[in-house]
Amino acid sequence: MDSVANVQGYEDWDSEKLADYFEQQGLFYREIITYHKITGKIAPQLTDADLKDMGIDIVGDRCRFRHQLNSLRRKSRYVQRNQLIWEGSERVFFGGLDWCIGTCSGLCPEDPSTYKLTNNHLKIKFVEPVRLGPIRLCCCAKYSINNIDLTQVNDIDIEGIPPPFVQQCLCCAEGKEVLGVSTGEGEFDVIVRSGDGDRVCNLILNQVEESQMIERD
Repeated sequence: MDSVANVQGYEDWDSEKLADYFEQQGLFYREIITYHKITGKIAPQLTDADLKDMGIDIVGDRCRFRHQLNSLRRKSRYVQRNQLIWEGSERVFFGGLDWCIGTCSGLCPEDPSTYKLTNNHLKIKFVEPVRLGPIRLCCCAKYSINNIDLTQVNDIDIEGIPPPFVQQCLCCAEGKEVLGVSTGEGEFDVIVRSGDGDRVCNLILNQVEESQMIERD
């Protein structure tokens, strides 16, 4: 059985590659496909009458062609929907000093929230650690996962948070940038290293625009 990932970009297939795909499914009509210059871009538009005009007279084969074309479209949509655009993790600490304090010099895990941006969704795994003072304990942390539909994103705001003055002077600590992703269900924060906010914001907004255009179409 062919892998779902193997159909990515089928719209760019030429007649030979399309014929290869159909032969893998047991449909041996290479000469007909190449003679009529059927490419991956044209194939989804084929009707039963088109297939018959091309010389595919066996009704069962025409049904199998249509089934395979529908399957091709579904697999391609699955691949596009889950294609990873960006992956990152929460900027938890400003620098080495608060990292040492917050993790007991690495004895306790950092355990940041994580972010995954695909073509259609922004997945945020929000980790809420249990603390003993400033120390993030290595157990009992709570987490929640939000799969944000990009068609529902209304706006993204960026707020810069500088490091504490002492850490900035003594440890060259870096700041954070908080991206507030506004949706109809509320606002979700994406916390990244200072300087990465614009890049990540643009990546998300590009996918938001693309998703909303597809939704309108």
